[in-house]
Order: sequence, then C-alpha cells, then structure tokens
Amino acid sequence: MLKKIGLGLLAIIIILQFFRIDKENPEVIPRKDFITQTNPPENIKKILKTACYDCHSHETKYPWYSNISPINWWLKDHIDEGREHLNFSEWADYPLKKQLHKLEECWEEVGEGEMPLESYLYTHSEADLTQQEREALIEWFKSIDIAPKKEEKPKVLSLNNGEKWNANIETTDGIKKMLEIAAEDIEDGRLSHYSAMGERLNIELNSIFSSCTMKGEAHEHLHLYIMPLKDLCEQLEFVADETEAMILQKDILKQLNLYHTYFE
Repeated sequence: MLKKIGLGLLAIIIILQFFRIDKENPEVIPRKDFITQTNPPENIKKILKTACYDCHSHETKYPWYSNISPINWWLKDHIDEGREHLNFSEWADYPLKKQLHKLEECWEEVGEGEMPLESYLYTHSEADLTQQEREALIEWFKSIDIAPKKEEKPKVLSLNNGEKWNANIETTDGIKKMLEIAAEDIEDGRLSHYSAMGERLNIELNSIFSSCTMKGEAHEHLHLYIMPLKDLCEQLEFVADETEAMILQKDILKQLNLYHTYFE
C-alpha cells in the first residue's frame, strides 16, 4: 500500500515538472531605473542589487530551484507580489507622492529588519545585511532629495490672445476619459474606491503625457493646466480621510471642467 502511495506521489511530482513558470524578465529601461534616477554611491548600489533587485525589479536572477515545480510557482508568486508592491525598474513612472511614500517604506522596513525577507535569506546569504550596511542604506534612503524645483516666476494659465489653444486629439480624449472617471458616484465609507479612482486618473494622465504632441506656448500652457490636476490626482490615490477624498473629487472635477475654457 505504501509503495503504491509512494509511486503515486512520484508520478504527481513528475507531471508537475511539465508546468513551468515564465522566467523572461520584462525589458529594463535604464532611464526609468531607481539607481539611474538617484545615482547612489557604489556601496549602496551593491546593497540594492544584492538585497533588493531580485524581487523588486525587472532584473530578477532565477536560482536553480526555479526549475522545480511546485516550488517555482511559489517563487514566481513571490516575485510578482514584490514587483507589484515596489518595482525599482519602473521608478520614474511613479508619481512624486508615491516615490516619497515608497522611500519611507524602504527605510522603515530595512530598519525593522523586515527586508530582505527571512525566507529569501535562506538561499541568498549574501543578502543578509550587517547592522552597518542597514544603517548606511537607511541613512541614504532618508537623504534622497526628489522634491520638485519651483519656478522662480511661474506663468499664469491664459488664453492665446483671446483664443483657445489648439490641443492634440489624444489630450482632449484623455481629459474626457478622466471626466468620466471622476464623475462616478462613490458610496459613503468606500475610501478604497476613492484611492482606486485616483490610481485610474493617474494612469490616464500618464497616457496624456506620453501621447502629447503639443509644442511651444501651447504645450507650456497645457503644463500649467495639468500640473495642479496631477497633484490632486496623486493626493486622491493616497488619501486617508473620506471627507478629504470627497473634496479632492470635487476639485478634480472642477479642474477637468476648466479644460475647454483654455483648449480646443
């Protein structure tokens, strides 16, 4: 009987080996990478690459046991979850407020010994940071200055000699989509829904940025219009109070409805 059970388990294990995980890393775009953006000293760069980038970037190095099922399924899930929580390869795509929030999480979790994970250290002893390395990494995380530089003489959003500025169709369509999102009704007590709305609005904003073909003064005035909107959407994504969320939603709608006053 035991022999039959053993043979059955062996057969199952053999069959599982045919179910592989996708180990192809997404493309790494250097200009978006955290290290490229922050330019850390060599000792910090080494720590980040050794202790952080395997699970929190597109530079994952899969170990030999990633070929063994079902261990590889757990590993892949762990990597996907790590990238979803923080992806250093997509750092430049994060809004400023999210970058600041993630930096705070980084030094807190390193300081509390939560990162790197203990389960990761079992097979990656080189990532087991000394107290000195932890302190150096925390100090560096806290020292990063990513605050936006204010213009000395900001321009004021205005018409083009009494006429509206010509905008590209992708920008106008993007604003229309944002209006539809921001106009959605949200039930009382659904704070997470406001955050989700903020995230969707930020996605549309990024799409507007990437597809914009406007140049010269028209582009400068679009920038003056969008930056307050961008700030409001980022606040909504990370809002912690429902009353504040309701106010932000109204302010966002007000700013979106202002678009056709200045652009066509």
